[in-house]
Amino acid sequence: MVPKVVRTRYCTGKRLEAPVYRILILFFLLVTVSGCSGASILNALSRSPDEVERDIAYGPLARQRLDVYRPRDAGGNTPVLLFIHGGSWQHGSKEDYPFLGSALARIGIATVVADYRLHPEVIYPSFVEDVAAAIAYTKREIAGSRPLFLMGHSAGAHIAALAAGDPRFLEGVANICDLVAGFIGIAGPYDFKFTEDVYKRIFPEQIRETAKPVNHASGSFPPALLLHGTDDDTVPPLRSVQMQEALRTAGNMVDLKLYEGVNHLMIVGALAPILRSRAPTLEDIRGFVNSLSQGSSAACD
Repeated sequence: MVPKVVRTRYCTGKRLEAPVYRILILFFLLVTVSGCSGASILNALSRSPDEVERDIAYGPLARQRLDVYRPRDAGGNTPVLLFIHGGSWQHGSKEDYPFLGSALARIGIATVVADYRLHPEVIYPSFVEDVAAAIAYTKREIAGSRPLFLMGHSAGAHIAALAAGDPRFLEGVANICDLVAGFIGIAGPYDFKFTEDVYKRIFPEQIRETAKPVNHASGSFPPALLLHGTDDDTVPPLRSVQMQEALRTAGNMVDLKLYEGVNHLMIVGALAPILRSRAPTLEDIRGFVNSLSQGSSAACD
């Protein structure tokens, strides 16, 4: 396979029009004064699609649940995207992401947002096993013959990349190429040092190297879109550069896009209508999904 490698930088530092500037100021004032989370405000300001199914069980445990956001008048060829949230492997919930599910459903992508078990309840690799189960369930019960895309933000991108790259997690289910048409990683830590005590507890020393997605960048990894902000102080953009290089070396299709002036949270917050001018996250996801939805869902062979 001829690798497709594109590195694109977007500049989002252009001067804002006055109405947009006032909206952004109002948004941050609401977060500060109300004590609500940024996600709560984004969800309150986002419209929901016509059809949302909540708390569908993909496994027997309490955190093995997912929500489905369906586009209006979804047809038989509607692509499906499974989103894995971030939160340092310790926090986060699908309840924070109606704004994301709604945004993607409104551009014609049926979106599944899944929960998974977190530390301290579990350590690696249990949360990856949960996501692998969510992938298998989503393909079997929701996507069917339609193309399925796997997307994660931050720790969710790390977990999703492991589920896609390490064949042990879907062993006995199917080849990843038969399940996932493409991978979208947003600000993911694909290679990192385990310096903090909490991460040393989450990732046992004897298996830490297996927890780095860059070590699983084989030729069977799905076509990938990597998105990262240059102002990300939580996960350095270098992590996506390293993943791009690893996938390219393995002969994979990979596209890396760096957004100038965008930080760790804004890159996913820009999916909400009120913040959409801050980064082209939604348009890049749409372009990637549309480009791979025209052919077979087994796109990495």
